[in-house]
Amino acid sequence: MSEKNGRGTGDHVEALRKFLDARATGLWYYQGDRLKLAAFAPAPDMPDEVAQRFQEAAREVSLDRTDLGIVSAVVERAASISVAGRLPVEVGSGYWLRAFGAERSVAVPIFAPEGGIAAVLSAALPTLGPPDDEEVVELIRHHGTG
Repeated sequence: MSEKNGRGTGDHVEALRKFLDARATGLWYYQGDRLKLAAFAPAPDMPDEVAQRFQEAAREVSLDRTDLGIVSAVVERAASISVAGRLPVEVGSGYWLRAFGAERSVAVPIFAPEGGIAAVLSAALPTLGPPDDEEVVELIRHHGTG
């Protein structure tokens, strides 16, 4: 597991990955016009090369990267569901979901008390369900504010 901003954050993201049995989970802080990777937790059997390439690619993400679910979650101010089979193979969430061995990802904006977006918490899941998308959104939202 990689951690960018302290042990507690990385532990929190890994706990969510385990709870959802996700292929990967990640937390990005929203700062200005960018998302900055705070923590990433890959599944134990994910090749190190895949995890490292993802972390390098996702370390800092511009909000013009609309091919990524984490960006859509910020831009739309709502949960974003990405399904590998509906996305291009060569770029964005479609590429990374396939590299992770995941069928879908669920990215959820985490709101600060004043109402602005503070972060995005995302999970790449191995199947299309169960749990269904709405359940995953609620689990992530609860985990992100807990």
